Amino acid sequence: NLYNWGDYIDPSLLTKFQKETGYHVNVETFDSNEAMYTKIKQGGTSYDLTVPSDYMVEKMKADHMLIPLDKSRLTGMNNYGQSFLNKSFDPHNKYSIPYFWGTLGIIYNDQFVKPGSLAHWNQLWDKKYRNDIMLIDSARDILGFSLISIGQSVNTTNSAELIKAKNKLNRLSPNV
Repeated sequence: NLYNWGDYIDPSLLTKFQKETGYHVNVETFDSNEAMYTKIKQGGTSYDLTVPSDYMVEKMKADHMLIPLDKSRLTGMNNYGQSFLNKSFDPHNKYSIPYFWGTLGIIYNDQFVKPGSLAHWNQLWDKKYRNDIMLIDSARDILGFSLISIGQSVNTTNSAELIKAKNKLNRLSPNV
């Protein structure tokens, strides 16, 4: 039983896996780490695997929601680049292994926005975008681009910087 982000696995891969192993995979999807966390935390689920993001692995580990991986059953660990292993949220990959990585960007419809004219996060606060912006449902990503827009690291733990980013996000509301 796999609990995964929507569109994170090609159905043909599941079919191939089932043919090669004889195991049927039941898949349920979620659209945010917070939704995934809440559903599992409430109990009554029977997932064998889930696909949380880095910060959520750390939270779930702290809340005793994960069990250690049986690495004797994991083949191919030596195929991972070392830069993807032993991250601060899960040293020694006791509870997680890399699956995907990526970055957040700005996507726009070139029917309404001139190509190349939207080049920095700060531009999202421009009044010309009032009521025209949609944001990803991810508090960490949203706070991250606000931190970038004020020249701070997305990984800051400085309370003053976080409050400044939050206040700036509040000013974005009319555009969303």
